[in-house]
Amino acid sequence: MDRLSRPATLASRIAQTLRDDIAAGRFAAGARLPAESALADTFDVSRPIVREAIALLKADGVLVTRKGSGAYVSETPGGQVWRVASTPDGGPTLAQLFELRRVVETACAEMAALRRTAADLQQIRDALASMQRDAADFPSAAAADIAFHHAIALAAHNPCFTGLTDFVSQQLLVARQHAWENSARLHAAQGAPRAADAEHAALVDAIAAGNPEAARAAASAHLSAAAQRMGLGMGPD
Repeated sequence: MDRLSRPATLASRIAQTLRDDIAAGRFAAGARLPAESALADTFDVSRPIVREAIALLKADGVLVTRKGSGAYVSETPGGQVWRVASTPDGGPTLAQLFELRRVVETACAEMAALRRTAADLQQIRDALASMQRDAADFPSAAAADIAFHHAIALAAHNPCFTGLTDFVSQQLLVARQHAWENSARLHAAQGAPRAADAEHAALVDAIAAGNPEAARAAASAHLSAAAQRMGLGMGPD
């Protein structure tokens, strides 16, 4: 399976090592990191590489810097930005990201069935209507697909899940467009209904009915089928 990004840079690898050291308690909140020159010697790299790694951790809220004093672990060393950890050969596969999507979105569907408001339902249904209307326009259909699942995440009324849903959706955007193209070609060749239409409708019905078990099952069935359409070969839970 192709990777989603280029091989991790030296700076990102060093940043991940420092992140792991902080998580393991080797550097506590408020602790000062070794000087750039010492870190450069430790990792056998140049100081600009260390400086770049520190900048990455600062951008994520893991470190703070003080002019003339150095880099310190922030009071929120877990960081304030969520990202997929780098791997030596470049990052997660599509299948790995889709596994995350399935876990998050089935939970969102379950919570949405319990917590959705009338306004939430209208937003979900509007996104579904846009998907159906723009089915032949692959980029627009994929964007409407993202809006549909974003609306369900919003209906769960937990911003943590909304953020994760949006992140994974953007990572899978191109693959989703390919899935829409495959579905449209099958529809044109065989005249068969688009399977995703029925899957999405079943999910909306379960959420509207306030049935969390049915919503989770409908989301799981849809995502398993979507994985097949994306060529990931993933079976049901």
